[in-house]
Amino acid sequence: MKLPAHQKSNIRHFIYYLVNGTLNFTIIRETFGDSYHHSLKTNPDLFYKTACIYIDQETNPNYNTISNSRLGSFICRLYQNPTDLNDFQDWEIDFTTDKPTFSSDFKNFTKWFITANTVDSISFHDYIDDGATFVEQCFAIWTNVVTLENNTVTNYQYAISRVEEYIKSYYINNYPDNLEDWECELY
Repeated sequence: MKLPAHQKSNIRHFIYYLVNGTLNFTIIRETFGDSYHHSLKTNPDLFYKTACIYIDQETNPNYNTISNSRLGSFICRLYQNPTDLNDFQDWEIDFTTDKPTFSSDFKNFTKWFITANTVDSISFHDYIDDGATFVEQCFAIWTNVVTLENNTVTNYQYAISRVEEYIKSYYINNYPDNLEDWECELY
């Protein structure tokens, strides 16, 4: 089974807003000033943990409304005082990846995205420098390619390999782009 289109759309929009600094523009601007992107690049935990909060909200059937404002407040709180997360429920701030669930698979992909060296001398810092659209596309490819069985990704490595293809085609001159249109579709 593939992810439903609405969930693919939700994920890619969240990633775009996260990288762009527009989850809650006002509070992010007040907290980070002009250093938001620099902080995101130099402290990948901000990206990872905010993505964890998001996916736990997205996949929790008892949680009805994902609030970009709340996610923006989280990243600011994490930046200012990472031990003061009292406004967040334990299930929201679960950063573990050991459960057999889509949420854990997404968190593992996010970790991979932050740490992988797909192209020599290119890293997460470059991904953030290249902007929200680039990062959004990487996550869109992953969500388009993954297949699920019993709420677990069954083709995790293959989905990563497709994102690697995109990264290589983006950064390596004359690298053949062999991605199919459906893999790159933005829902």
